[in-house]
Amino acid sequence: MQVYQTLRNFLRSEKSKQSKKSHFIAVMGTAGLLGATLGVNAVAPNVAHAATSTAHTATVSTTQAVPACSNVYTVVAGDTLSQIGQRYSVSWLALAAVNSLANPNLIFVDQRICIDHTAVSKVAKSAPAAPQSAPAPAPAPVQQAPAPTPAPAPVQQAPAPAPVAPAPAPVAPAPVTTQSGDINGMIDEIFGPYAAGAKHIAMCESGMNPGATNSYSVGGSHAAGLFQILYPSTWYTTSQAGASPYNARANIIAAHEIFVRDGYSWREWTCQ
Repeated sequence: MQVYQTLRNFLRSEKSKQSKKSHFIAVMGTAGLLGATLGVNAVAPNVAHAATSTAHTATVSTTQAVPACSNVYTVVAGDTLSQIGQRYSVSWLALAAVNSLANPNLIFVDQRICIDHTAVSKVAKSAPAAPQSAPAPAPAPVQQAPAPTPAPAPVQQAPAPAPVAPAPAPVAPAPVTTQSGDINGMIDEIFGPYAAGAKHIAMCESGMNPGATNSYSVGGSHAAGLFQILYPSTWYTTSQAGASPYNARANIIAAHEIFVRDGYSWREWTCQ
């Protein structure tokens, strides 16, 4: 109450000396002084301009303890701590801490403010760091769509082999007519001591006829020649396979080979 009564009495005494604008400046200076003295925060936060000294305001001592500072700024009328910080790229909070300002909203003309960046950085480092936002999660990798599998090439069927015509049955050469006397002589020559038995077999099988043939098939073969040897099955197992079974001499040689191979026996012939 005392503060407001003093202010009202002051306004009445000064009404005739100054204009309303001068009164407002004097009132603000007085209010700032009284607020600082009584600890009353009468100024809007962080936007109050420095109080201007006039001939009708009380004298305010701006002498204060300024820390060791290489760059000191002197406050002029209209300054705010925020404007000074912006001008020197320094946070007003750091300026208030370095200069030990209990009320950063209240500064005065001719007040000395330390702008030493070294001192300010020390105070800023000691202040708790603002919480950092968690880094945004990395985007999930984009999965490439699998390349389409090419359709398999159509399998071409191999052409069917051409039908193989069955080989014609070997045709025996035409029988060779041989004199009877010559046949006996060749049997004696080839069979030697076994000639008598050989002549008996030849007479029984073909009647001593080199061109004799039997059309009855035995496994696809038929008897041919003087000794009626199965052609081509048995005939091809002898050394005379390339000759005709109707060749008398070739037939006698083949019969002798079969006779010897069977242990000098006539077991492969019907006549024995």
